[in-house]
Amino acid sequence: MYAVLRMVKFLWRWSQLYLTLMILLAERVIRSIISVVLSVIPFSSYLESLATLQKSSDSYTEYEKDLERDAIEMITSRGYPVEEHFVTTPDGFVLGLHRITGPRAFTSPLDSPPTSPRDLGVSGGELFAPTGKPAVLIMHGFMQTSEAWLCRSNPNNSLPFILADAGFDVWLGNNRGNKYSFKHTTYTPDQEKFWNWSLDELVRYDLPSMVNFITNRTKLQSISYIGFSQGTAQGWAALSTNTDLAAKINLFVALAPVSTVKGFSNPMIDSLARSRPDFIFLLFGKKSMLPSTIFWRNLLPKQFFVSMIDASVRFLFGWSTINLGEDEKAMLYSHIFSYTSVKSVVHWFQIIQTNRFQMFDDMLLGITPNESSNQPHRYHGRVIPAYHPGQILTKCALFYGGADTLPNTKALLSHLPRDKVVMVHEEESYEHLDFMWGKDANKKIFSKIVHLLKSTNKTNIESDYDE
Repeated sequence: MYAVLRMVKFLWRWSQLYLTLMILLAERVIRSIISVVLSVIPFSSYLESLATLQKSSDSYTEYEKDLERDAIEMITSRGYPVEEHFVTTPDGFVLGLHRITGPRAFTSPLDSPPTSPRDLGVSGGELFAPTGKPAVLIMHGFMQTSEAWLCRSNPNNSLPFILADAGFDVWLGNNRGNKYSFKHTTYTPDQEKFWNWSLDELVRYDLPSMVNFITNRTKLQSISYIGFSQGTAQGWAALSTNTDLAAKINLFVALAPVSTVKGFSNPMIDSLARSRPDFIFLLFGKKSMLPSTIFWRNLLPKQFFVSMIDASVRFLFGWSTINLGEDEKAMLYSHIFSYTSVKSVVHWFQIIQTNRFQMFDDMLLGITPNESSNQPHRYHGRVIPAYHPGQILTKCALFYGGADTLPNTKALLSHLPRDKVVMVHEEESYEHLDFMWGKDANKKIFSKIVHLLKSTNKTNIESDYDE
């Protein structure tokens, strides 16, 4: 009977993988056909020009413009002063940093918008001296950019703008490979070596490089760090292993914190996540993960794309997105995705397989012995190094959702040292994305973060922000 059950389980798993493969192939074929048609048919460019003529740029609403604005444009359009910086990591990636240097100076419509460093053709660092304010670095999640923090209709609902109005020097980071960190000193994005990195490199190079740049620029001994989702994984890993970095972070605020993850709600995708790493590389290649997402985002009607993302997160994680404003979703989802490496996806799949917050397994052999596993253990002759959040060297605060099905929060909390945790807040109805975009996140989450940061930085800055 046991052998029969194993055979049924085996056949079921491979049927799920086969179906996944068919879906991916179908998407690729359809995308290729559309690309060929749009590039070959002579009148396709004419139709695009005609559509542009029918609606002049002056007739677009601010909301419609926000769908296409980048980070610098969104910051300046909301009346905030901004700088644009670039930092090169030890292994050659050029990372983009966006800095909000002060509170809101103008209201919409903007008669005199703040100067964008791009308009002057020079680096923001040549324009502005250190502000003397307490600084905070905010890090995005998986397959995101700094835009994800900025794309709210009302800046009073956006954490970076709230912090800027509260008197903080706000920095927005971007990990390697995304649209603002899409350059390397040696390799180009069409080369596999450009994409040969995982979470380990984000921990070892990206986060320390950004923090060191900020402390050098501001002349501050320490700053605060806010991470969302994968941004928290970077924090747990880096701040428990890098003593020099930990000395420069006075508080780590973890939103939707992640170390180990439960997997996917959908059995088909969960089977894919638990398959061999070389199978993942075979499906997706060894460069960027799902670049087609940008293709469909630009091609599909906005409301159809919204429905597609809603269906996707429900399919993958079982999220309802009821805490997101329906009137804002077109803008939120327009800025939800950017590029990451397939290798980083494989790394997260390895963490799911082993239920262990470990470094990348270069041998691609799969399972490392896990003491909490019910499966029989076998001597492997090797153990992949792990990250240990329980050894974190900085104070931390956690905000997690009771309806968030992705992270294994209970396991994380059980490992954290009590003397380092200054706050644990559960928002019972919140799912993963709600900690950036929840309709009431400004009252339920962001107000608490402002008070935490003010207390940590011992600042008496006057603020118009009222809980």
